[in-house]
Amino acid sequence: MVDIKNMVEELKSKPYLTPNEVAQWMMVSPITVRGWAQKGMLQAEVTPGGHRRFRREEVERFARQWNPAGNRGPLRVLIVDDDKSVVGFLKELLEGAADPVTVEVAYGGFEAGRKVHAFTPDIVLLDYMMPGIRGAEVCRQIKQIPGLANVRVIGMSGFLSPENEAELIAAGAECCLTKPLDTSRLLTLMGVED
Repeated sequence: MVDIKNMVEELKSKPYLTPNEVAQWMMVSPITVRGWAQKGMLQAEVTPGGHRRFRREEVERFARQWNPAGNRGPLRVLIVDDDKSVVGFLKELLEGAADPVTVEVAYGGFEAGRKVHAFTPDIVLLDYMMPGIRGAEVCRQIKQIPGLANVRVIGMSGFLSPENEAELIAAGAECCLTKPLDTSRLLTLMGVED
């Protein structure tokens, strides 16, 4: 019988993994891994021969974010935005998704700091322009909290300039979306089915 624990430890020592190795690690089929890569949920690099390879760190990030039934419960999302209509829209969108999502909200950066500690989200949807403290600073602070460096942060802005986007990415956000939000892209990024 294959020792799963030893196999996963062996895979964790490799810098790059094949789709079959990722499938073994995640206990899914290679077809599922290809689907994740095609949807942009799991970032792949392509060899000169056209084969997908996955950085070990990316697979580890995805494994923490991925939410099979019985693993950790529903995906936990913190929405941080001072615009109550945007918060209401996103909350309704996520709570109405086919996949279970637990949503918490914060209407400013300081409140977000408290909620991050208490709620420990998997993903933070973070507005760039808020009174008091900008989204990039909130992101930077979240990433410095012990045990929360791997929280996924997706930036949002109604006035997304290249400078604002660069500031959010430098602070640790994985990407930035322009408002009004492309909801299908957002759900795909989050790995949630609508």
